[in-house]
Amino acid sequence: MEDKMSLLKRLQAQRNDVISKLNRIEDKKSSVSAEVYDKVRKEYAEKLKAIDEQLNSNIDIVTEEIQRLKAEEEEISKRMKETKFKMEEVELRYSIGEYDEGSFKKVKAEDDALMQQFSEELKRTRDSIQYYSSFIKGKEPEIPAAPPHPEPVKEDTGLKIDEHILEEKLPEEEVALEELLSEEEALKPDAAGESAPEQSVEKEKGVACPKCNHINTADSWYCEKCGAEILGAAGPS
Repeated sequence: MEDKMSLLKRLQAQRNDVISKLNRIEDKKSSVSAEVYDKVRKEYAEKLKAIDEQLNSNIDIVTEEIQRLKAEEEEISKRMKETKFKMEEVELRYSIGEYDEGSFKKVKAEDDALMQQFSEELKRTRDSIQYYSSFIKGKEPEIPAAPPHPEPVKEDTGLKIDEHILEEKLPEEEVALEELLSEEEALKPDAAGESAPEQSVEKEKGVACPKCNHINTADSWYCEKCGAEILGAAGPS
């Protein structure tokens, strides 16, 4: 009986092969009829779906593989760090003369190749983790979205928009108000008109000085301003 890991590897190999063929079908799309392209592409899309369903039905295997890949990722990262420190040490020793030119280049080339190998292995491992995790995520319950933030309650003014508009002065009201003010202004007594009768009354009550024309009281004998005689000059009353 096929063990779990063998099954997982077989499904993974099949999936990679189907994806590769789908890519090649896409490359040939422009050189074949639409009917042929759709038929062949649909066939391989169904194969890919069947493989993914098998992987989904073996989530326990996928979970174990993810754990194994994460441990592998940690180990590769650790080895990359150690190699990096080694390269720094070699460069330092070379700078102080412990290595000749040839020896330094040889060691550096070996370490560079090792770092490149680790980098490629790390990328493949992380890609595999991401690939298998997509199946696990499909089984996880969805996190409910946060409820929308409540909007602040606006105070009810008791007035609707139309009522607010009615509160504003209409053009007809403004015209009527201006006309009313104009009528009130017209009814006000004219300051110049009021002072004229008062002055004439004063003139009637007083006596003008024959010399300086200053208005004096009716019983004045002499001008209050220049002192000239008034009654004698005005003649008998």
